Amino acid sequence: MEEYFPRNTFQDTVALLNPELGLQEGQALAYIVLDKIFRISKTDIIVNRQFFPDSLQKKKYDLLVSRLINNEPIQYIFRESEFYGYRFYVDKNVLIPRQETELLIQIIANYKKWDKPKMADIGTGSGCIACSLALTISDSKLVGYDVSTEALKVAQYNAARLGADAVFSPLDILKDEIPHKDLDLIVSNPPYVMDQEKQQMQKNVLEFEPALALFVSDHDPLIFYKTIMEKAKFALKKGGVLFFEINEQFGKQTLLLFQHYGYSKPKIYKDLNDKQRFASAVLE
Repeated sequence: MEEYFPRNTFQDTVALLNPELGLQEGQALAYIVLDKIFRISKTDIIVNRQFFPDSLQKKKYDLLVSRLINNEPIQYIFRESEFYGYRFYVDKNVLIPRQETELLIQIIANYKKWDKPKMADIGTGSGCIACSLALTISDSKLVGYDVSTEALKVAQYNAARLGADAVFSPLDILKDEIPHKDLDLIVSNPPYVMDQEKQQMQKNVLEFEPALALFVSDHDPLIFYKTIMEKAKFALKKGGVLFFEINEQFGKQTLLLFQHYGYSKPKIYKDLNDKQRFASAVLE
């Protein structure tokens, strides 16, 4: 049986991934590949003790590296993504949860002392926001809406496997009214990437993640925000709060929209990269 050494295998894997994905991403994925296929940890790479992979492991390794070179996201390959300390099932029908969105959960949880709140998540996708809020805020009731029936299946599965008190229903927010009333909070991370920004996107996003959940027309990039602000007035209770994840280019415009639709206390929150990323306002 042929012997291998962790450090050499790691370096070889980075060399394969680097041309397409870049050095930093290649290194990050190489650690995951070695752990998933050979159960080799970072410590094993440092110690560099020889190991003896079998033929099946070698085939799995070659296939995994090939898929990564083809820009397929590793979260879709393993059908799993970590978000806010929880592991969510993901597939091609939902966006991969972003690390920066985790801050939104923390902002909402710390916004005030919630008392058995009723909350809604519009455009729930994998259910990562709805489930994380349900698991973080005690005695909360969450409903998640999405236009995609396949995304709703993923969200329902995640709620069940995580034990989150959240239910999910179909809703096309551009056509339908929000059915639940007297809500304490509505949160949404709607499509906000303009078509003109596609050229700046990475291939693994453009070629594999659902465009329906990402992109919005250049002609009306704030259509989801305007629609939700208008319809939320009939779903939120007085004093209810509306939270958004936003395109960093439209922080000022989002605040002006809040005022236009009659909301008070509009506020922008920056993400860990100091970019305008979230916004909130209160229905008086």
